[in-house]
Amino acid sequence: MLRTKYYLTDAKSAGETALYAACYLEGQRKKIYLPTLTVKPEQWDAKAQKYRRNYTGFSDANHLLKKLAEGLEETHLQLTAKGKVTTVDDLRAVAARFTSGKQAQQPAGLLEHLDTWIESAKRDRAPSTIKGYNTLRQHLIAYSKLRRLRLEFASLDVAFCEAFKSYLLKIAALGNASVNNQVKNLKVFLGQTFEQELHEYSHFKRFRKMEAVAPEVVYLTVAEKERLSALPLAHIPYLQQTRDIFLFECETGLRFSDVSALRAEQITKDSLVLTTQKTGDLLKVPLSPLAQGIIKRYAGRADGRALPVISNQKTNAHLKTLGKLARIDTATTTSQHKGSERVATTRPKYELIGTHTARRTFVTLALEGGMRPETLMRITGHKDYKMLHRYLKITDAVVQEEFAQFLERQASPLQLVTS
Repeated sequence: MLRTKYYLTDAKSAGETALYAACYLEGQRKKIYLPTLTVKPEQWDAKAQKYRRNYTGFSDANHLLKKLAEGLEETHLQLTAKGKVTTVDDLRAVAARFTSGKQAQQPAGLLEHLDTWIESAKRDRAPSTIKGYNTLRQHLIAYSKLRRLRLEFASLDVAFCEAFKSYLLKIAALGNASVNNQVKNLKVFLGQTFEQELHEYSHFKRFRKMEAVAPEVVYLTVAEKERLSALPLAHIPYLQQTRDIFLFECETGLRFSDVSALRAEQITKDSLVLTTQKTGDLLKVPLSPLAQGIIKRYAGRADGRALPVISNQKTNAHLKTLGKLARIDTATTTSQHKGSERVATTRPKYELIGTHTARRTFVTLALEGGMRPETLMRITGHKDYKMLHRYLKITDAVVQEEFAQFLERQASPLQLVTS
């Protein structure tokens, strides 16, 4: 016997959402998407499994659902009588016939499901996360056009993942770390839609990441930070504002997204309280005299924001100009894996400065200055020392200085015996 129940695709939708039929057959649940049957959540009676009276044409719509359930059951009985196994495609063909009066339609493709998933993720994911999901979507579209593929859940197996990684490396020219981000997001999408029973393929569990080096942490030394702070920029307001906001981040360890969203009412005399945009953590961050001075400089803005933050892209461009003006030009080598090859690139440090450099500067200088990791984690919101360690890059000078201090603390350092 085949039992059929109906559910909303998105029960929290603000507008209409499609129904799907859950067909229970021999202990298995098959999901049949019904894209032409749409309803607002407030017009659907989940308990009674039918349209409410506030839905225009509810009587005819409910009659259709009843006939569809009967048609699914009848098809199953006919196939069983012939000694055949009822498949999902058989059920989809019945659903297409009842809901459209036409031949079976192609089920929603993977990209359609990806669009729906990204839209629903906007409810509780940070904008930066959504940006990453959209980047994945763009790469999948480009790859499918190049290979002339119609992307389906069934085709996303391990072989697909390996071919997709090769495309990202060779055609999209991404490094291994960036390729890994795409694979990670693809696995999240496939895993969540698997849990929602939108497909039954678990190949994604065997997708492998590529070997990648941890990115070098670029930060400003105390001297470089002082040179940036000392730049006379009153005659170039847009650079002065960018410099001030960057220094505010260097003094607080806040992410750019949190500084951008910071409101005047979140700030007291010597601290600020906020819920972080990325992780939703509640933080209380102490303010240094420099940070307090920057806040006072831009107090009283009409838009209520604490600081005049512009876009991330424009800020990064201005920061490179500021770094060049401040002579932050130490030759700095960074490396990344591209396939099996490790590629090193040396550039002036100012070319590598971005908004996240400020947070790395705060963490590194705080640790070099003796702040305990536990205290620092309370300020920055890092969950454990492993996460914090990614930002730590102790300089050779600091190593020599701390080793000298270690020797001084010993009452009687051992001496080499020469005879």
